[in-house]
Amino acid sequence: MNFPRPRHRNTAPPPRPIGTVQAVPEADEHPHPDSNGTFAALVGLALTALLANSSLPSSLARFSSIGALISIGISVAMDMRRGGLRNLIRADLMAIFAFYFLTLFEFLFPQPHFDELIDVRTTHQALLCVDLGFLGLFLGRHLIHPRKQPFAHTLTYEIPAGWIVFIFWACFFIGYLHMLVAVNFNVVEMVGFFMDPRFSQPWQRGRLGDWKALLVELGLFIYLIPPLAGIMIARRHRYGTFSLALACGALLFTFFYGFTSGTRNIFASYLVTFLIAYSFALPFARKKELLILCIGSGLFMIFATYYMLQFRNVGFRNYLQGGYVQEDPAERTMFVDYNLYAICRLVDVFPHKRDYLGFEIPYQALIRPIPRAIWAGKPEGLSSSIEDALGVEGVTISASFVGEAYMSGGMVVTLIIALCFGALTGWWSFLASPKNSELGILIYASGFFAAVISMRSLFVFTTALLPTVAALVIGTYAVRLLAKQAGQLLSRAALRNAQARRLPMPPRPAPPRK
Repeated sequence: MNFPRPRHRNTAPPPRPIGTVQAVPEADEHPHPDSNGTFAALVGLALTALLANSSLPSSLARFSSIGALISIGISVAMDMRRGGLRNLIRADLMAIFAFYFLTLFEFLFPQPHFDELIDVRTTHQALLCVDLGFLGLFLGRHLIHPRKQPFAHTLTYEIPAGWIVFIFWACFFIGYLHMLVAVNFNVVEMVGFFMDPRFSQPWQRGRLGDWKALLVELGLFIYLIPPLAGIMIARRHRYGTFSLALACGALLFTFFYGFTSGTRNIFASYLVTFLIAYSFALPFARKKELLILCIGSGLFMIFATYYMLQFRNVGFRNYLQGGYVQEDPAERTMFVDYNLYAICRLVDVFPHKRDYLGFEIPYQALIRPIPRAIWAGKPEGLSSSIEDALGVEGVTISASFVGEAYMSGGMVVTLIIALCFGALTGWWSFLASPKNSELGILIYASGFFAAVISMRSLFVFTTALLPTVAALVIGTYAVRLLAKQAGQLLSRAALRNAQARRLPMPPRPAPPRK
């Protein structure tokens, strides 16, 4: 007998028990400082100021330089722990590095001549001004927290690679145009002037400026060349070999110009903006490449800082040929700018011997970018310059933004200006995002020029912003133009599709007769 087979139900295996899955925290979209790191840095700076005590001005400055370096290092370590290496690529942090380099870095090395120039009491007051500068930069970066990314549409809109190449060469030509005009477009002669002593080139701007100064101001477009080259090299798969080779040649030419100029803040600005753009344009998987490049650039900057001081007054050509008086090796030491000495002298002069300048200093900083060819009645300068206050002539004295702020209103104004710089550089970090296009990376990286160079002088801040403003204006126009063209193409495609739907169908052929 055939018995019916039992039917087995096709049951699926029992589901596995679902364990508790830890949600992976999303990476911070914008790099920003760690508040605990800021607190630790401020505690370190406060302890340094309280414990600083010595009978020699140079020893007092050295103690402060070591304490500030440790405080900054702790803050950097906590920032890196929070977001990795890319979390350190911020304008506020670069400003702090630049301010430390300009004021305290040289006192990590012996400075015996400093003791002959100033006394301990004045040095202590100047160091308090420097500490207020650090306090404002550290605190100010936490003051502004925008809810969304500023200029998001411009920064995130993708543009064709050909546009980046066009912008690169436009900046190259416009930036060097005033030099080419001065030498009748003789490139060989122009390079020869690169190697002469600084301020001796025929394209140097006069003290008061004229209509030619308008052409000189266009030289600020040179500061957009390094970040554009950094973007192209980091994303080299998008660009042809020939375009990359030419861009690398133009970048090396610009670095050569910055190095032979003997002006360290110019060369440092080129290097920093190149690294910033390169790091943000580089795919995350190639972070080892970024680390090697950063270390190499840092070492090269230290090398350049030393040798640029040797030839900046005699010219690179004379330095190579040995046509200058060499300094006694026993007197050589690390020298940056002795900004701390200038601050000491200003603290001694204001307000005991001269009154504070008040709003005259911020006013001069605001009107500085306006050419005299447009405003003939523009004020010629401060009623009492740093050189006048120090009693020197024929030289330019740098006192960092802290010294200039102290001339304006003492310790209180110094803290206010430092807070403003900290707030602006902290806000700038919110422009960074992984969603940024190559144009957005360019705009973000160009802002580091103003952040770095403004630590040397408050008066150059508004002028240093001009390349960034130009990049933002040109970028906004380009994005609107591309968006308009894309909209027109979509409208035409939609119109063609609609017309295709309304066309009558062709009649079917009649079947063949049988």
